[in-house]
Amino acid sequence: MQVNMIFGFLGSGKTTLVRHLLGARARERKLAVIVNEFGQVGIDGAILEGEAVDMIQLTSGCLCCTLKGPLLSAIEELRDKAGIEHVVIEASGVADPEEMIESFSAPEFRASVAIGPFVTVVDTAKFAVMREMLGEFYGSQVAHADIVLLNKTDLASPEQLEAVRAEVAELNPGARIVTTEHCDVDAGLVLDALSGWEPGPGEHGHHHHHDHPDFESEVLDAAGPVTRAALESFFAGLPPEVLRAKGFMVVDGAASLVQFTAGQLEITPATLDRVRQMVFIGRDLDRDGLAARFAFAGVAPEDGTR
Repeated sequence: MQVNMIFGFLGSGKTTLVRHLLGARARERKLAVIVNEFGQVGIDGAILEGEAVDMIQLTSGCLCCTLKGPLLSAIEELRDKAGIEHVVIEASGVADPEEMIESFSAPEFRASVAIGPFVTVVDTAKFAVMREMLGEFYGSQVAHADIVLLNKTDLASPEQLEAVRAEVAELNPGARIVTTEHCDVDAGLVLDALSGWEPGPGEHGHHHHHDHPDFESEVLDAAGPVTRAALESFFAGLPPEVLRAKGFMVVDGAASLVQFTAGQLEITPATLDRVRQMVFIGRDLDRDGLAARFAFAGVAPEDGTR
């Protein structure tokens, strides 16, 4: 069985890539998916539902630290399930690749599982601001990749694209750099290759210093209907501490998937049977203030129920 890891900071396009891989190969081979959500609600897992694959969701933590044990147990469970050839892991946007690599270094694990290329998805237009904001943590996701997808190139200028390409090449000279829109990449590039990584002598059992920024999440009820204008006003007024938000709600009378990343709001159609909640991810969140503003926008109950 082969395991493929997908990294990338919040909102870069990881779930879009996983959906693309499933759509390209689901009929050719038996695939399974492990989705890691930093928050308590599995929004990305809900987006992937209906793809006719085995899926395991690991929420309320990060695969590189608190969920490292459950991750390996999930892989073993899928490995022992008849017929599964590939497991695609969508890591949390705040996962540290170095810690994840350490998880795969056990000799008994390596004997039964092949490791596909580590893929990091980058939001090209937001690369500069994210690198400045997150520093070494953000750079680590790029530096440990076999393949870097410069995604959302349709939202970046040619000058931005070339600048990001140069920075990525400097951070990781050995990576294969691929430009994409909506993560539309050749599935074989990811699924038919193996990672160039091999554990070094004595690496198994050695714990790397885990130093990603202190992120936190907040889940708010989004049961009430809202107008697009009110929603746009709410997100435009969010403090910079809120880096990412995603969830399902009714917007202008239509069931919608709402996603927000560093100032950019996206509203797309969704099915009606989703749990209407929003997950907010950031640092030093003003939870009470966030709940009050959300209720004022008309989405959440006025008592700020979470």
